[in-house]
Amino acid sequence: MPNAVGLAGLHGGPVSAIPQKYLPVRIEPMRKPPLYFFPTKGIYVSALLGSLLYGFPRNNSGNEPPFCSVPAEGVNDFGVDGSGNLIVPQGMDGITVWEGPQMCGDSAPPATITDPYGEAADASAVNALTGNIAVANLFGVSGAPGSISICTVASGTCSTNLTNPNMNLVAGVAMSTAGDCWANALNPSGAAVLVYFAGCTGSGQLATGFTNGSYGGVDIDRYGNLVTTSLYDASGSLPSIVSVYSGCNPACTLRSATALAGESIYGHVGKQTQRYVTTDLLYADVEVYRYRATTGLSLNYSFTGSLPCATDLCEAAAYDPNATK
Repeated sequence: MPNAVGLAGLHGGPVSAIPQKYLPVRIEPMRKPPLYFFPTKGIYVSALLGSLLYGFPRNNSGNEPPFCSVPAEGVNDFGVDGSGNLIVPQGMDGITVWEGPQMCGDSAPPATITDPYGEAADASAVNALTGNIAVANLFGVSGAPGSISICTVASGTCSTNLTNPNMNLVAGVAMSTAGDCWANALNPSGAAVLVYFAGCTGSGQLATGFTNGSYGGVDIDRYGNLVTTSLYDASGSLPSIVSVYSGCNPACTLRSATALAGESIYGHVGKQTQRYVTTDLLYADVEVYRYRATTGLSLNYSFTGSLPCATDLCEAAAYDPNATK
């Protein structure tokens, strides 16, 4: 994986999907504010080197500060389902699920899930509290290749582990309402691949027509299109690219490809599939784009909301509730 963190982090803390050059010395995070009744819609932002995941207003063009937060450390990407449940993978510490629809969870304590198969880096679910949760393991245990774990809140663990010889580092995962899964990964040669698991079971199929130049996140809009992020383009250069595909079961059809402002790894579309939100490592901010599957994205506004994104590394952002299809 070009310019990326190696396996050493598995023995001393979470491995990040962020390139090595963006990993400074950690500073103290903000304190968690008191618990109040928070809105049921907003934008979540994670800070890899901080200890909190933050909730912002759904429209934050005024650059307002976060109004709530939950404890979260070592977070690459995270998931929000259509009911507003927040799914937070925390590396080798497993997965935490905060019950929605209230932002930052309601008064009940969060559910915790143990992932015995690797370092949890991303998660996706139709309803995280009642159904399956697909978890992307960046790497497996003891340096094994990455995988997709299928987990439930009811069991408190992951009972199934999906592997494929084309998956070495698994950066992102998406689950459809039909119960299918896709993994955005790097193969053993370092090339970006998309792997399709029908019914989130079996050994998976390598998607054809997938042209991303690098690894990144994957999401599904309300029409069933896959919204994928490529950290670098096909030549290994910036800016990052968001590509939208239809199908990919396993044949993909490219619908649009848009260059973002800078360097992004993870992003998600909103429930109405009109906005896409991501974080930018190059400009240390959160960026909101207008989203159209066929014509691509256009930058609407950006914000920092008093977050120290240049030092704590804001790596991922998502709408609450998220799109599901």
